[in-house]
Amino acid sequence: MRTVLTVPKSISKPIGAITVQGLLAAELAMDTSEIRAPWRAVLPTKEDFEESMPLMWHPSLQTLLPPESLSLLENQKKKLSVDWTTVSTAFPALTYDSYLYHWLTVSTRTFYYSSPKIKTKKPLSHDDCLAFIPFADCFNHADVGSKVTFSPSGYKICADRHIEKGEEIYISYGNHSNDFLLAEYGFILDENKWDEIALDEVILPLFSEEQKETLKEAGFFGNFVLDVATVCYRTQVALRLLCMVPNRWHQLVVDGLGDEDEYQVDVNNILLKGLKAFLKIVHDRHKQVEMLDCGNPCQRDTLSRRWKQIRLLVTTAINRVET
Repeated sequence: MRTVLTVPKSISKPIGAITVQGLLAAELAMDTSEIRAPWRAVLPTKEDFEESMPLMWHPSLQTLLPPESLSLLENQKKKLSVDWTTVSTAFPALTYDSYLYHWLTVSTRTFYYSSPKIKTKKPLSHDDCLAFIPFADCFNHADVGSKVTFSPSGYKICADRHIEKGEEIYISYGNHSNDFLLAEYGFILDENKWDEIALDEVILPLFSEEQKETLKEAGFFGNFVLDVATVCYRTQVALRLLCMVPNRWHQLVVDGLGDEDEYQVDVNNILLKGLKAFLKIVHDRHKQVEMLDCGNPCQRDTLSRRWKQIRLLVTTAINRVET
């Protein structure tokens, strides 16, 4: 395993304070050891990342990413910028292209790892609990896969079912939507039972500024999502603020939604209006993607397929509400 503990002092000391991802990327970029050459030989190429990772796409393609993917991408850019500034100050001979490639390698191929041996002034955040596990990083993702567990001594991957000879073995990277998988790992699944889309773009404008403050105070502002089966509970509760007086709505927040709800028809009508508005946005963005001539065909195809998936989710939801 390669963790923050295995980074040579000759690299970590000049760099100083930095994210674990930034540190591992720096060490990987400067690693020329023969013992790790077989592992480096099977890592993705720069061309692989250019094709799949939105961080390396043309800006015109990036702007047409779905909202969740775009939000994750903007966060990646900020983290990369901070890490690169720190590392390039300590090692000015290191090129940005090399560092970006190895930064993405860390981002897409590390496993969650924490150890009592890792001593920091404050506990590491979830994003900083990282380790390279050569060979294990060859497993691809499925929404259900072999179980992965770890201990201070290593990792164990146990098959979740009988595996036929020649059959690919998968693990699950987590219960992630395709928007998350696209931004973080550079792929989308044709079948993903955890898929969902953000509705904030069409739901939030329905509320007045005063109502938005009410939602914030109650903890129901934003993060409205639609999955393959339903609109989330947060959305259902928030939309009732448009139908109820504030005092009664606050009581609803405390009591929760019951089986019998006199406001469901009104909420459905409001939701239907929002979903139809979102469907128009989806059509427009998909059309914009189809008209682009930048990037390469694989990038445009991935983005086009994602908007088609979103269109199906929204259309299905509209049919469900209408019936």
